[in-house]
Formats: sequence, C-alpha cells, structure tokens
Amino acid sequence: MLVRLRYLLLILPAVGTAWFVPLSEMGQLTCLLLLLFAWDRLRQSRLPDRLQPMAAAIETLALIGLSHLYGGLLFLCHFSTLISAALHSKGRLHPVQLAVHLIGLNASLHGTDDWRLLAAANLCALTTGGLLLRLTDTGEQKKQLERVYDELRSKAYELDAARSRLVEYAGKVEQLAQAEERTRIARDIHDELGHKLIRSKMMLEAAVRLMPEQPERAHELTVQVRDHLTDSMESLRHTVRKLKPADAELQSYSLHRLIDNLAADHGLEVRHHISGLPRPIYPSLEIILYRNAQEAVTNAIRHGGASEIGIHLHYAPAQVVMTVSNNGRRPDLASLRKGLGLSGMEERVRLVGGDLQLRGDDSFAVVTSLPLHAGG
Repeated sequence: MLVRLRYLLLILPAVGTAWFVPLSEMGQLTCLLLLLFAWDRLRQSRLPDRLQPMAAAIETLALIGLSHLYGGLLFLCHFSTLISAALHSKGRLHPVQLAVHLIGLNASLHGTDDWRLLAAANLCALTTGGLLLRLTDTGEQKKQLERVYDELRSKAYELDAARSRLVEYAGKVEQLAQAEERTRIARDIHDELGHKLIRSKMMLEAAVRLMPEQPERAHELTVQVRDHLTDSMESLRHTVRKLKPADAELQSYSLHRLIDNLAADHGLEVRHHISGLPRPIYPSLEIILYRNAQEAVTNAIRHGGASEIGIHLHYAPAQVVMTVSNNGRRPDLASLRKGLGLSGMEERVRLVGGDLQLRGDDSFAVVTSLPLHAGG
C-alpha cells in the first residue's frame, strides 16, 4: 500500500504541475520527470539499503531544483521521498531523516507568500513522518511475529515427530520385554522341565522292558518316574507363579478398584457397563484409561457437583472406548477452558494415537478412544 501511495505522490504532482506549464516548457519538464521516475525505479530495484540515505538526499536536491524551476505541486513529491525513506529504514526512521525532508520541503516552497500553505505542508510532513514511523514499526513487529510463529510451528512439527518416535520406541521396548520374557520361560522349561521329562520317559521305557523279567525293578523305576513327574509339576507351577504379577500390581490401575474407591470415599453411585468382546489390553492402555477415568470423575465432583457416575467400556475390533458420564451441571462446551486436568488427559491419549472428546447432549461425558495396537 505504501509503495502505491509513493508512486501516486510522484505522478499526481507531476501531472498537476504539467497542466499549468506553458507548452514551450512541456518537453523539458516531461524529460526531467521521466528521469526522476527512472531514478526512482533504479533506487528501488538496484541500490542496497546502505546507499538509500544518499539516494534520498540526491532525490531531495532534484525535487528542490524542479520546484524552483516549475513550481506548481512538485513540492508534494517530497512526501514520496519520505515514504521511500521509511520503507528502506525498516521501522527505524531517524529524526535526522525527517529533518532533511522538512528542509527540502521548505526549500521547495521558498519564495511563497502563503504562510498557511507553509504551515499546512510542514504539519502534514510531521504527521506523515509520525504515521510512517508507526506503520513501519508495526510492519517490522508483524514480521518478527511471523518469524516466531514459523519457529514455533517448526518446533511443533519436531515435537510431533519426537512424540511419534517415542511411541514407536515404547512399543518396541514393550515388545522386546515380552520377547525377553518368552525367551527366559523357554529356557527355564528347556533346562529344567524338559530335562526331567526326557529322563522320566527313558526310565519309563526301561521299566516297560524290565516288567516281564524283573517286575520289582520295573516297579522301582515306575515310582521314580512318578517322583520325577511330581517334581516337574512343581517346577511348572513355580514358572507359572513367576509369570503372574502380584495382586496389588494387577489392581493398581484397575477400573474396578477405582469404582470401589469412589463408592467408599465419596458415596457416589457408580454404574459400570462393559460391551463388545472384552480381552486383555496392554498395561500402558490400562493406565491411560484409569487416569482419564479418575480425572473425569474428579472434575465431575469438583466442578459439576455430580452424585452419579457412569463408566461404559466398549471393546471394538480395533479400539477400546471408555465413556465417563455424570449427572452434574453441564458446562458450556463452546466456552469451556481446558485446565491442566483435561490437557493432561489429551496428552496421554495423543501419545498412543488415540482421541479424546467432550460431549454434552443428555449429560456431560468424557470419551476416551484408544487404538488396541497402540501398546505394541
């Protein structure tokens, strides 16, 4: 916009002055004005910013000379030079630059007897300088904000990529842990149980061969086989017990435990419903469901004054969906501000590629959707 205004302040005074110039001087004026326009284009496209102050001074001297030769409205061209200085100063229009343009403007109007024209021209120049300083400063601030926004957007992309790598790494760690545990179980079975079973088989075959001729010896071998099988069963039970986590660990993030605690601590009526095909899910997903249900119930009690809580867990083929609803006051979803609680819920869900929704149709509900493949 300022560039267009600059050219307008060159063209209009030139046309207005040419209207009053005698035809005998029109050719010379046209030639000088074309040289001025050519200089302006050269200044805009070729000269570096460090040479712009010197170019502005040359342009100011040229305008003073044209004003004294032809008069008219050419003094208004100084406003175009002032705009050009502001554009090239990048929001740092120095008072010295404004003073130079004021001197050039007054030099162009030297000899006029109309003091009101002088006062109006100087007042307009001062006002224009102040406005240009403010506009160019605002433009520079806008550019800085755009740079900051671009940096933040780049950081957001980097964080999203890091989050994806973290989720992938967590899944691989869980897979490696499972593979390592399977390897340990296979080694235990092979080293202990497998060895005992092979020995028992060999002893049993020997007992079968000795049965016709040495029944007593065959009976002793059969008893030993029985003892070996008993030891093998104990080894198998021991291996299974090591696989099974402790009850306290299993219940740490159990929704059933959360429901029991809510009923005992807060006296809430909790309705728990499961649909779909229930099946084991990864511990990481169990923790997210537990924490989100806990946070949703806490918000329902604290902000909604709820006395009834509904927890619906639906097992779909590719995801598990938990809906936590309450009978408390329903907030306005359009103006709802997400505090640390809701932000934490969203962050937990995003880490595994899930989705969190807030619904307020019949009652306020928090819906957590987690992909079943996210854990591994």
